[in-house]
Amino acid sequence: MKHATSRKRSWGGQALVEFALVLPLLFLLILNVVNFGVMLYSWVTVANSARTGVQYLVMGGSYAHGGRQAGLATVVSRVYDDLASLSNSGTKTTVAACLNNGGVFTCYTCTQSTSCASGTSGTTPNDPENAVGSPATFRVASLDVTYQYTPFISGWNFPSLGIYLTTPPTSIHRQSVMRAF
Repeated sequence: MKHATSRKRSWGGQALVEFALVLPLLFLLILNVVNFGVMLYSWVTVANSARTGVQYLVMGGSYAHGGRQAGLATVVSRVYDDLASLSNSGTKTTVAACLNNGGVFTCYTCTQSTSCASGTSGTTPNDPENAVGSPATFRVASLDVTYQYTPFISGWNFPSLGIYLTTPPTSIHRQSVMRAF
C-alpha cells in the first residue's frame, strides 16, 4: 500500500515538469497567432484602401454627393483616413497617386509625416494608347500604397542572422490601377 501512494506523488511532479516545458511553446504559439492576425489585418486594410482610393480617383464625380472630379490630394487624404486603424500608419505609410488623363500625367507622392509633392509631366512617346489619332480617350489612375509593418508584440530578434521570435518586419505594398473612358 505504501508503495502505491508514493508513486502517485511522483506523477504529480512529472506533470508539473511537463507543464513547465510546454508552457513557453504554447505562449510562443499564441504570440505568433496574434502577430500573424495583425499582419493579415494590415495587409487587407492596405489592399482595401488602395482599391477604394483609385476607385474614388476615377469615379469621384460620378458619385451622388460629388459634382466634380476628385483631386489627387483629396484621394491621398482619404487613403490615409482608411489606414488610420493601423499602428503608426502616419509615419510608416507612403502613398503615390498618378493620373494619366489622355496623355497628360499628374503624379502625387506623399508620406503623411512630410509634405506632399505633386508634379506633372507630358505624354510618353512610346505609349501606344496615347498615340496621335487614337480613337479612344480615357483616363488611367494608379495608386500605390506601401506600409511598413512591424509586429504588434515583439520579442528578441537577431535581424543580422535572420532569426525572429515572431513575424519579421515587412513592407506591405499594394497597387491598384483603374481605367475610365
